Amino acid sequence: MKKNVLAILLLFVVFTLFAVPVAAEEQTDKVILVSGYGLSTTTPDKVTITFAVETVNPDAKVAQEENAANISKVVAALKSAGITDDNIKTTGYNIYSYVLSEYNPGAWANGTTVYKVTNSVQIVSYNVDNAGSYIDAAVQAGANSVSGLTFGLSDAKQIIERNAAVISAVKSARADADSVSSALGLHITGTGTINVNQGSLPITYANYDATSLMKTATSGESVATTIESGEIKTTATVSIVYTY
Repeated sequence: MKKNVLAILLLFVVFTLFAVPVAAEEQTDKVILVSGYGLSTTTPDKVTITFAVETVNPDAKVAQEENAANISKVVAALKSAGITDDNIKTTGYNIYSYVLSEYNPGAWANGTTVYKVTNSVQIVSYNVDNAGSYIDAAVQAGANSVSGLTFGLSDAKQIIERNAAVISAVKSARADADSVSSALGLHITGTGTINVNQGSLPITYANYDATSLMKTATSGESVATTIESGEIKTTATVSIVYTY
């Protein structure tokens, strides 16, 4: 009796060892692999701008003192415009000398060694409609360089848009899988491996004529700067294995 039980158990183990790979192989073979692309479009709620003050003088100390006074006015003007302390930071400070020449003229005679001091600050604001007013305030206070104007999404909104893009990508993948299965007369029973790719970080760059901006500031004309933020597009791609 015991021998019969042992024989049955041994036979069951052997059957299990052979049956599992076969089942797994059959499941692996019966798959549809598709990729989906998703897109979510929204308006930005974050703007980043870099302002700089550049001063030049044959006396390094004078150039430095003038720069310090001007950048202080720029920072004060930006704070008065609504930028908080934690959303403004110094991003660069540089002093270097060069010799004036006919190819590199200045306010002094050729051959004069001058010192150029550059101090730059970067602001971040979650009120994108005020981008133009930030530029106006900084330029009127003494900033003579504006760069790095970019629009993006806050962390919270970036998560929302990312999720929307992923959902769109999944729907696109499922639509393709349904088309394939319908054409072949198959029935999708489940899913296997699912891979979600990183996608793109949503940032847009705004361009404007800085030269005309400087002329406006020096001419005394009160003309507000207009900056259009446009739209932000968040993308995502997924790869999904559907079983049938």
